[in-house]
Amino acid sequence: MVSNESLININMASIKDSIIQYIQHEDTKKEFFSMIEPVYKNIYNEIYPYIWFVSIYMVILTFIILVNLVLLIRVLNNLGSFYISTYETT
Repeated sequence: MVSNESLININMASIKDSIIQYIQHEDTKKEFFSMIEPVYKNIYNEIYPYIWFVSIYMVILTFIILVNLVLLIRVLNNLGSFYISTYETT
């Protein structure tokens, strides 16, 4: 006689296997992606201008940092030994 617990385990395993087979089927994948595609495109279209804004901002910010670095190097070179001085006692 088969106990109820083993029968439930067999049914649960078969349900689990059938769900996995259903998900792995190519038609199911295509249907899922066809349902998700409009949502994905809508989100992408809403975020697109912000992506460009952030990209342009990063390029400008990098340029400003590089210009500051060049100016700092020029100032330090013009100061020469005045900037890096040692304390001498007389």
